[in-house]
Amino acid sequence: MRKLIFVVPRAIAGAALFSVLAVAPGTVVAADKIVAQSGKASVTQAELETFLRALDAPSRARLAADKPTLERLVQSRLAQKSVLAEAESKGWARRPEVAAMVLDAEQSVIVRSYLESVTQPPQGYPSDTEIKAVYDASPAAFTAPKLYHVAQIYVAAEGDEAARANARKEAESIARQARGAGADFAALARARSQEPRSAANGGDTGWLPETEMLPEIRAAVVALKPGAVSEPVRSPTGLHVLKLIAVREAGLRPLDEVREPLRAKLRQQYQSDAAQAYLKQQTAASAASVDQSALDSVISAVR
Repeated sequence: MRKLIFVVPRAIAGAALFSVLAVAPGTVVAADKIVAQSGKASVTQAELETFLRALDAPSRARLAADKPTLERLVQSRLAQKSVLAEAESKGWARRPEVAAMVLDAEQSVIVRSYLESVTQPPQGYPSDTEIKAVYDASPAAFTAPKLYHVAQIYVAAEGDEAARANARKEAESIARQARGAGADFAALARARSQEPRSAANGGDTGWLPETEMLPEIRAAVVALKPGAVSEPVRSPTGLHVLKLIAVREAGLRPLDEVREPLRAKLRQQYQSDAAQAYLKQQTAASAASVDQSALDSVISAVR
């Protein structure tokens, strides 16, 4: 269980993406350093770099700055490779139903790749004028919520009643130290916090929207003034000593701040619309029709 339950969790799909960038077991990559290995299965440096380069720039930057998550992705891929090697040793890919799924997946990749190649937006799309028009027409879409820049020191509080009581005493002691004259909250977090990721950053959790904080955390944070430190706040797994660093009021984000993300989104939407139009065009050109009797037979067979 994660020790930092500071914001509402979000699903992470990176491991699934990593799995499609596999290097088959036994493949030899010249002068390629092994990042992780388990038995005969390994994840190479080239494989990991290929995965990272396939991500958009913000996701790549987040992963590069989050070594624990990157390590978990590597471990997940290593486990997948071990299972793949075991399946291959038993001839699993030769099973008719598996071969059919592999063929379907291969065809889907080919179709998706080809559609991407024939639906590329024009080089200059969207223009700065088009971007500004979208920005001006939808101010609500570019309004940032109120943000809180927060740091924390986390103390795990699981186990029996005595363990939880000891954790409470420790958190209270930390809170007193953090409030002391000349206290260095960042140094205290690096030394005492039990949540490695934020501890490495001096407890800094970054800018958090009010709506994404857990209720108990939110109540404590909004009651603080910048520079103030809270009493220990209980969460499902532990205690948090919180420091409010700064507050940023809600407001319209500047066009310069959203220009490139908006450009990427508009290009993506252009390509999605173009792909749908291309598929409809292909269907119309081939005069496709569905044999209702045959379709009914399929439905009856699988019921």
